[in-house]
Amino acid sequence: MSTLVDAWQRALGAEQQAVFGYALAGPHLDAATGSDLARLCQSAHETLQDLATAAITKAGEVPTAPAADYPALYPVVDARSAQRLAIRLEQDAAAAWRYLYAVAAEAPGAQPAGARTSAQTALTSSAVRATRWRVLVDPARATVAFPGI
Repeated sequence: MSTLVDAWQRALGAEQQAVFGYALAGPHLDAATGSDLARLCQSAHETLQDLATAAITKAGEVPTAPAADYPALYPVVDARSAQRLAIRLEQDAAAAWRYLYAVAAEAPGAQPAGARTSAQTALTSSAVRATRWRVLVDPARATVAFPGI
């Protein structure tokens, strides 16, 4: 398996974890604590999961199946822990997309160029979603200098 496909697999894994994590966090949130944002984020991650799956399949490889459970995401017991989980999900996704961007930047050709574009868009989107969650949790620390690091 190529390094580029491996990076796509990492992005896929982060997206699968995010979809699972938002399903875990969602029941603990209401309108005031971010339930609408959680639904929006989960939908975005489902779309990115499909994008990564398609890229891996197009490369002639088999996408890794999602895990049955993600024990490291627990416990989520209230709105605050659900919000913190959402921040973590976005940070993990940003890191995976940043890695894909870095790998694609070193590879020549049209496929890596498309991967760079997809990775940059996904990284930026994860950074924005994480900021929206941080505004709810700690507005004074809503942004980070280098998302995905």
